[in-house]
Amino acid sequence: MPDVLALVFAAVAVFLGSLVQGSMGVGLALVAAPVVQVADPGLMPGAVLLVAFVLSVLGAAREFGYADWHGVSWALAGRVAGTLAAACVISVVSGSVLDLLTAGITLAIVAVMTLDPARVPMNRATLIASGAAAGITGTTSSIGGPFLALVYHREPGPTTRGTLSVFFAVGTLLSLGALAAAGRLPHGQLVAGTLLMPAMAAGFWLSGPLRRHVEGERMRKGVLLIAVAAAGVLITRSLIGA
Repeated sequence: MPDVLALVFAAVAVFLGSLVQGSMGVGLALVAAPVVQVADPGLMPGAVLLVAFVLSVLGAAREFGYADWHGVSWALAGRVAGTLAAACVISVVSGSVLDLLTAGITLAIVAVMTLDPARVPMNRATLIASGAAAGITGTTSSIGGPFLALVYHREPGPTTRGTLSVFFAVGTLLSLGALAAAGRLPHGQLVAGTLLMPAMAAGFWLSGPLRRHVEGERMRKGVLLIAVAAAGVLITRSLIGA
């Protein structure tokens, strides 16, 4: 049974992360993963992935009609490849190195988008690449959202949220399956994830009225800010774990 105090901290983080993701389309893992990692490392990444899966299903149902199905199909193809590659990456590359690599790539993309957004177009290559990157980092650390969010950062809010929700729903399920197949999804992580569901549901419900305020330039700036924050979390974690 997970520690009660650790679950309380995790529940607060999941509530806030669900509020952000329900409004922006991404953010749960960014907010919740570092807190859960500190509170009880034994709950990672399974507990957060399980919560992320249910949250993504709810988000996809809410904005199902706005999802970019053509784009998400290519991103999911990349996600499958990235998830399969995650097992190899874990055995070869340390978690700290992977965190730094992911952070570096994320910051480089943000820098290019800030200086010249046209240089990061939405096409088959960027969709597959972002999906593959999310498959690797999402499976190993539960933080994989910023890559695809950056590709969709100029799309309307409902399109971004709907597409990311579908992508995360399928992707987190793949990651959970990969962890289970590798014997790295202990029962305690699933129990903790289940206990965190009420906090997730509350955050998702409260995000509903906020969605109308997250459009256009606010959406773009919000996604870029989340990506930079995610990179900062990964760098900090790699330095602490070094």
